[in-house]
Amino acid sequence: MPPEHDRLFKTLLRTFFPGFLGLVVPDLAERLEAARASFLDKELLAEEPAGGKREADLLARVPVRNDGILLVHVEIEARASSRMPHRLRAYGGRIQAAYGEQVLSILVNLKGGPPGIHHATLESALSSPELSLFRYVVFGLARCSGEAFLAKLEPVGWALASLMSRGKASRPAYKLACQKRILTARLTGARRTVLLDFVEAYLELTPSEVAEYKVLSRRNRRGARAMWMTWSEKQKAEGFKLGEQKGLKLGKREGLEEGARSLQRVLLRQLDQRFGPLPESVHRQVEAISSLRRLTRLAEQVLTVGSLRELRLR
Repeated sequence: MPPEHDRLFKTLLRTFFPGFLGLVVPDLAERLEAARASFLDKELLAEEPAGGKREADLLARVPVRNDGILLVHVEIEARASSRMPHRLRAYGGRIQAAYGEQVLSILVNLKGGPPGIHHATLESALSSPELSLFRYVVFGLARCSGEAFLAKLEPVGWALASLMSRGKASRPAYKLACQKRILTARLTGARRTVLLDFVEAYLELTPSEVAEYKVLSRRNRRGARAMWMTWSEKQKAEGFKLGEQKGLKLGKREGLEEGARSLQRVLLRQLDQRFGPLPESVHRQVEAISSLRRLTRLAEQVLTVGSLRELRLR
């Protein structure tokens, strides 16, 4: 995967780690305290031919209820490969040798391989009862029903749905469905942004699809506006909370200013994803806007406009 996609996946799984385990290994997840997991980001797995080292996509140390620790190792592959199970076994062996604790290996395939979640076994070339088999879990995203995952309770499933089958829906209509599911849910602004960033990256539209997206967005403008208004209110609340954490006694005015700064950050992130790297002048313009109403209106319009000029930010 490109570095940006690698970062998005890691951020998504770290943010929604308990929910991810609930999707992939629901029975086991009930026995884990995934909310208390600690992430071992720099775990080195193997020597590369060029002399470098390879890091685990995600490695977490998860407490087991009552007693013990489970190491959860997740590898994300752009496409299923017949060699990956062998590499996964080697990685698992190195991790277990380093930490001395049981390892759960999860392989996520963006494309290829069987769809859905299933348990797999890698048999040794030597058929011997003395040699234990390597067992792991595979989550194949392609050809899964995106509609089914949008209906699930775990928010991480809504983001992953952007990589799944959209059925008969067009890509623009499906993208709107994913965004609506995220925007109408009860989430903090930061968690919502992680999901929206993921959908934006993996459901990038072509110019012709953008035109259809604009039409569909206009038809549902009232609903879209309500969604964005709800989001802005949550962002404002997050601003108050942040101020309290810093030990500030915020009045109404200061709280609104903190909420505006939160919305400015969200808007700049959305603009950057939609239109690419932003000129410094656009950053200055957005950071000069203090009106929550205007920031909310701009955030709504990001879904429908075709250029920064249409937002009068150029």
